[in-house]
Amino acid sequence: MKNIGDYLTKKKINTPSAHKKASADIDGETVMHLFSRAVRAEYGRQGEKNITPQFYKNGVIFVKIHNSIWAQELWMHRGFFVDTLNDKIGGTVVKNIKIAT
Repeated sequence: MKNIGDYLTKKKINTPSAHKKASADIDGETVMHLFSRAVRAEYGRQGEKNITPQFYKNGVIFVKIHNSIWAQELWMHRGFFVDTLNDKIGGTVVKNIKIAT
């Protein structure tokens, strides 16, 4: 499977001057899909079942959490997920994760 960062580099989006453009080229569904994959890789099916991305807007992923234990877990590791997503995308697209229980 190809890395989205490779695609962005090929399209000349993965450069420091193009990071603002990268956020315009990445749609919310792609960001939410990558977030779901990262959650599944980190927490497995149980995490994927309890942590559901709702939508992406202005650099923020809004997430629905099904109980307070998963909300606390995601809150403590939100920086990890932001960094992981930005590494996969190849730019600073995701800035924060907001949690709704």
